[in-house]
Amino acid sequence: MKLQTALKTSSVPLLKFVPLQILEKLYELPSNRWADRLVRASLRDRNVTLTHGVGKGLKFNGGNSNPDYAFGTYELPVQNVLARYLQPGDIFYDIGANFGFFTAIAARLVGPSGRVYAFEPEWHNTRRIRVNLELNHLSNVSVLEKAVSCKSGTGKLLLTHYPGGHTLSTVVAPPDVTATMAIETIAIDDAIENLEIDPPTLVKIDVEGAELDVLYGMADTLKIFRPIVIYEIDDERQEGVLEKRCVLDDFVSHFNYEILTLEAAYPGLKWQVAHAIALPK
Repeated sequence: MKLQTALKTSSVPLLKFVPLQILEKLYELPSNRWADRLVRASLRDRNVTLTHGVGKGLKFNGGNSNPDYAFGTYELPVQNVLARYLQPGDIFYDIGANFGFFTAIAARLVGPSGRVYAFEPEWHNTRRIRVNLELNHLSNVSVLEKAVSCKSGTGKLLLTHYPGGHTLSTVVAPPDVTATMAIETIAIDDAIENLEIDPPTLVKIDVEGAELDVLYGMADTLKIFRPIVIYEIDDERQEGVLEKRCVLDDFVSHFNYEILTLEAAYPGLKWQVAHAIALPK
């Protein structure tokens, strides 16, 4: 009962002072709904310093999102790819940047001589990206409030309960859609030509089902600039992931890329999530 009472009054500032080490232990408890709620309430809108992962030492505010952000353990296989392939002076595209977790990590990896472009159309998310950049005094990032797609223009974004689940209306609607909003769209090939942004060294695509649209819009970029590409695929069924992965792999492989599977970022999760990396040959 004490735990339930604490959760009902989770706006009490005292929850913000629960040490991260304790919250991490609670979060690791198997199938404990109340512990999970306590962890999320304690981390809501809280500035923390990451203690794990490639981003260790960075400050981050994950809002009311995945606690893995606060612990620095979010999608460790993707973090490790960034650490392996990004060098000072490189250019990173974070397509579907959400709150800027990978944006901040990449900005530190590429250093002052490099550049990061964070593509994120939803204004609550872009505001959070800017907060996280300010927390870390990172000035080598451009935040582009546009959705990356196969062509430039306008579109509709489906907003979901989870801020990392927003997606374009051109794909199958997620089950937790709460609203829609009009947004600008941009194709990467057009962005490089018209916005005159630097061509990428490495591109991360996490757009909740619109991955093929993104790749269609960067065909010339794949052909000319040969960036490394990481893309996420997810589906309710493992068969669905395999089907989507086959289509994406087939498209990218036509540009003479080798495609590898990353280690599972969410082992044991019921919803199926996979990551692939495409390396130019």
